[in-house]
Amino acid sequence: MLDGILGLGNVPPVDALQYSKIEKFERLQGRENIRQAAQEYESYFLAYLMKMMRNTVPKGSLTSNPMGETFYSFYDEEIAKRAAQAGGVGLADFVLSSLAQEGAKAGHMESETDLEESQ
Repeated sequence: MLDGILGLGNVPPVDALQYSKIEKFERLQGRENIRQAAQEYESYFLAYLMKMMRNTVPKGSLTSNPMGETFYSFYDEEIAKRAAQAGGVGLADFVLSSLAQEGAKAGHMESETDLEESQ
């Protein structure tokens, strides 16, 4: 009834090949999102690590005021982000590997190598 109104009457149904391509694309897109989340997690960890390390250093003229602390906060976040994108310390890889193993056990992912190959 709505086909004529919406102009969908002549659209062919999705065949099995197209459906499998759509499913594969959605899986790869999901894996990319997982990889990105793992990388962001590593970035956050590295930024926090740098912040804690910076707290051990005596305060200088730049860090003695709130603006300097804000500057170093942004600086640490950017350095951590770039470090994580360049491979980091392996935390993102560990998270991906762990998720792939858990997903394979639960039957949600095909295997650990499939997830790692999508990187």
